[in-house]
Amino acid sequence: MFLREITDYRTADMINLDVPEKNVRFLSHAPTIEQEEMIGRLVSFAGSGNWEDLGLDMIEPDNLDKAKMLIATNVARKMALDMRLLGEKFSDDAGNKASICARTIYDYYVRSAANKGTQFVFSDLSTYKPNEWNIYTDIKEKLVRLGIPADEIQFIQCATTERARKRLFEDMNSGRVRVLFGSTSMLGTGVNAQQRAVAVHHLEIPWVRHEVA
Repeated sequence: MFLREITDYRTADMINLDVPEKNVRFLSHAPTIEQEEMIGRLVSFAGSGNWEDLGLDMIEPDNLDKAKMLIATNVARKMALDMRLLGEKFSDDAGNKASICARTIYDYYVRSAANKGTQFVFSDLSTYKPNEWNIYTDIKEKLVRLGIPADEIQFIQCATTERARKRLFEDMNSGRVRVLFGSTSMLGTGVNAQQRAVAVHHLEIPWVRHEVA
């Protein structure tokens, strides 16, 4: 009521704004063998609190006693995205999320080729870092092997200036760039690059709701 006293606003329903309906799909797949094994180790760790139960090649955290479940949650989130986030001892898998996501993106890429449909890919756990393994570059490499030109796949982190961001969004709207990776903070707001968008992929459930507008 107070807001109405000091503002004049209109919602989408008030002005009958014509917006497309969302087609939300939650894709669920069976865990890989390595993930199955890690689930068992997480259960053991949650009960015992023994760092060794996780079987990770990492130094035991100093605050293990006080933050056992927080540590277990963090390990579980990384495990769900990609086992390789837990160390070099783990390998790629055709059934992991990165591989399935790459095949899904490629399917949309082919089906929307006539209109140069674009796609957004969100991930916060393993963002792009040069000269370091991350989920962005891993999926890009898979997409390139499937047949998508490398220059049609971009990372928002590489647009380091406002001019570069504007040019990147123009390339998305024109279809010169077909797949754009980004984090919630960098790609979740203030992005006007949706003119050819056919899909938005979330690699993990975000803590903060966001939309491409």
